[in-house]
Amino acid sequence: MQELDKFIEDWYWDEPSHELARQMGAFLFEFVAHLETSGLSEKTIRKHWSNCWLIGKFECGYGYHRIFSPEIFLGGPAYLYEFKRKVSEAKSAIASYKSTWRKLDHYVRSLGYGSDDQDEAGDSDD
Repeated sequence: MQELDKFIEDWYWDEPSHELARQMGAFLFEFVAHLETSGLSEKTIRKHWSNCWLIGKFECGYGYHRIFSPEIFLGGPAYLYEFKRKVSEAKSAIASYKSTWRKLDHYVRSLGYGSDDQDEAGDSDD
């Protein structure tokens, strides 16, 4: 729990947003644990951890969510503008961020959320 609290410490500003951040962070921990079982290298897992932190920060800060549902993560990549403005405009960093979003979307769908025929979010804001 302490690890989770440290992970989300910059994601919230009051008790309701703290609860949302806790639930979102716990889900992202489960997602990365799933990735760790998939044979990815430690370096790749670290990149996904970093991207998950950003995804959680952006969702909590810009997502206008009151309650958590894994469906929040469907249809990504989201917040590309914020990523480019606040993190990096490097093509490799953007590609890594998008990759984490796609894997997260796939993971959420594998848990039964969303529909298989739901449109994938376009990467049109490149």
